[in-house]
Amino acid sequence: MSNYKGLILAAGRGSRLGSSSRQLPKCLLEVGRKRLIEHQLEALADAGIGPVVMVLGYCAEEIREVVGIRAEYVSNSRWESTNSLYSFALARDAIDGPVIILNSDVLFSPEILEKLLDAEGDAIAIDSESGDAREQMKVKTIDGCVAGMSKSMPAAEAAGENLGILKLSAETANLLFDHADRIIQAGGEKDWLGAAFQEVAKVRRIRAVDVAGLPWVEIDFPVDLRAARKEVWPAIEARRRRKSRWGRRLLVAVAASLLIGAFGIGQMLSPPSREASSEWETIPFEVLQPERITLGGQQQSWWLLEDGQVGEIDVVGPARIRLESRLLDFPGEREPYVLEVKIGDELLDWFQHKTRPSGKAEHPRWMVSHKKRIRLDIPAGAQRLKVRLVAPRGAQCLVRVRQYEDESDE
Repeated sequence: MSNYKGLILAAGRGSRLGSSSRQLPKCLLEVGRKRLIEHQLEALADAGIGPVVMVLGYCAEEIREVVGIRAEYVSNSRWESTNSLYSFALARDAIDGPVIILNSDVLFSPEILEKLLDAEGDAIAIDSESGDAREQMKVKTIDGCVAGMSKSMPAAEAAGENLGILKLSAETANLLFDHADRIIQAGGEKDWLGAAFQEVAKVRRIRAVDVAGLPWVEIDFPVDLRAARKEVWPAIEARRRRKSRWGRRLLVAVAASLLIGAFGIGQMLSPPSREASSEWETIPFEVLQPERITLGGQQQSWWLLEDGQVGEIDVVGPARIRLESRLLDFPGEREPYVLEVKIGDELLDWFQHKTRPSGKAEHPRWMVSHKKRIRLDIPAGAQRLKVRLVAPRGAQCLVRVRQYEDESDE
C-alpha cells in the first residue's frame, strides 16, 4: 500500500477545446463512458494512492457533484487570472507528506503510475517517443535525471515530453511549495508549475521515468479529445484486458502446481483423458452468474441470463465478436426466444431464435438448446455491450461473447 497522497490540479477552464468541451471543465469530459476525472481517481485508488486533494476553480460545484467524497477540495477563487503554479501553492496546507501530482486533463494507463511508484526517489513521467511539437513540454535529462524543462526547448535537446505526472517525497514537495511561493510573491501568479519545478530540479535529483509505449494523452485541443476517445482509451482498455487474462492464467498455473503437490507428479503427467476440461476464451459478463456445460467430454464457460436481466461487458473496437446463446428448459421443439442487444444506450436489434434440444450439450439441472450465434461488428473505441432476454416471460438462457474465429466449434 502506498503512503502517497494524490494532488489533482483542476482549476482551469480548458478554453482551447472550444465547442468540443460543451462548456464543461476538461476533467468532466467523457472518455470511454466515464468522466476523465473518474479514470484518474480509479487509477490512483488502484495504485493505493490517497487521500486525494483537488484544487478547483471553474465549474467547481459541478466537479464536486461528480467526485463527491472521493476527494478533498481546495478552492482557487482566482482561477481566471492565475495558473497551475498558483493552484499548486494553495494546496500546501493539504499536503503533508509524499505526493503524486497530476494535471486533470491527462488520460493515462495505470501502468504509468506503477512505473513511477517503482522508481527510486523523486520522479517524473516522460515519453521519449514524443516531444517534437511546439506545444509539448519538453524535458532535458543528464544521467537520467531532469536537467531542464521548456516548451521552447529544441527537440534535439529533449529526452522526451513531460506527461504532467510527478512523484515527490515530502522534502521535495515542501521545496517545490517554497519555490512556488517565491515566484508568486515576485509577480508570477500566471506561471505554470513547471517554473518552480525547474528550480527544484537544479538542487534535487528527479529521475525521468520513460513510459514510451504506454498509452496516454494530454487533452488540450479537440484533436486530443478525439484521440483520447478513439485511440488512447481503447489502447488502455486492451492492455487491461490482456493483463487480466494473464493474471487468470497465472492463477490457473498456480492452482495446477498445487494439484501436482497434492496428487503426485506421476499422476498429473499421465496421458489426459477425454474428460479433461478446457476453457473457452470468453469475455466475462458483469453481474451474471457463471455456469458450465459439458460438450463432448469438455467443459465450456457460459453466463446465466434470466428474463428481464441485463448482461453487460466492455468491448474494444473495431472488432468482430460473436454473441452465442442457448435457451434452457424450454417446453417444446423449436420454442422461440428473443434477445435485445444494445451498444451503450443505442438499440442494435432484437434477435429471435427458434431452437431445439442440443442433443450434445449437457447440464446437471437443465435441458440445453442448440447454440445460436449472432455476429456483431463493434465500432472503433471502447464500447459497452448490453444483452437482455425479453421473451418468453420467465425464461432463462446461457450466453457468452468471444472473438469471431470459425463456425466449426459446435
